[in-house]
Amino acid sequence: MNLSSVLILSKEEKISKLKEQIQNTPCCSVELIEEEKIIVVIESENLEDELKAYKQLEQLDGVVSINMVFSYQDLDEEREKILKSNFKSDAFDENLKKDDIEYYGNIFRKY
Repeated sequence: MNLSSVLILSKEEKISKLKEQIQNTPCCSVELIEEEKIIVVIESENLEDELKAYKQLEQLDGVVSINMVFSYQDLDEEREKILKSNFKSDAFDENLKKDDIEYYGNIFRKY
């Protein structure tokens, strides 16, 4: 679950139409409108959908500016995918000690 809030600035005469457009944008809900400011919550299943919703909000007619205020991503599922795709169980040695690990980064034995 991903959850974020954005602050949208608009002109007062465009607020009602913009509110309707935001409510028709997937994953988005209008939580507060005060003068020229709109607080929108984006609730999505993954980071890709969250970013897609943000980009759609950015393009709406009447948006003067948009700023992310808060963002929470539950990246456990993404982390699990990465670990499963990159981790080979036969490469793990439970008896390996930290002193036995050699660093081969770009400064190794240069100085």
